Amino acid sequence: MLRTIEKIISTNFFGRLYTKFFEKMTLDEFEMVEIKKGNKVLHVGCGAVPNTLLILAGNMDAHFVGVDRDKKAVEKAREMVKKYELDKKIKIEKGDAMRYPLSDFDVIIISLGVEPREKVFERIRNEARDDAKIVARKPWDFMDKIYGKKEFIPNGFKIVKTFNRQDFIKSMLLCKK
Repeated sequence: MLRTIEKIISTNFFGRLYTKFFEKMTLDEFEMVEIKKGNKVLHVGCGAVPNTLLILAGNMDAHFVGVDRDKKAVEKAREMVKKYELDKKIKIEKGDAMRYPLSDFDVIIISLGVEPREKVFERIRNEARDDAKIVARKPWDFMDKIYGKKEFIPNGFKIVKTFNRQDFIKSMLLCKK
């Protein structure tokens, strides 16, 4: 359902409104990450509306790559990046966390719906740089009870900081143990 909403938003002016609405919250969220000039940032599961990438690239001097396994989402995301005139800073590719090269990135963002979550984090633990900053998104803790899930802290990682977004998403800054 989220993918359908993103595809609708990406097709018209609502995309800009959507991105503007989330701008302050996303910038506040990424203060905990300290993205530096020249850093390479990967967003796995960027979706048809690569909101996080658009906001970060519009405000930071770094290199951004978004990957998604949905071909139509990738096409829509590329269109949005071009509309925002950020195609020199953001590259959108079809791919997923189980195969996409990880070792060059300073920051890796894992979207809420990325699956299989445990295997994705196992791969990050084994292949990402030891000093890479990992941002993992999940629903707020109270929603774990609603959905019958327990808190997922990936094996081999520790939580450095957390940020509760106003859209009921909890963002966790992780590092390897």
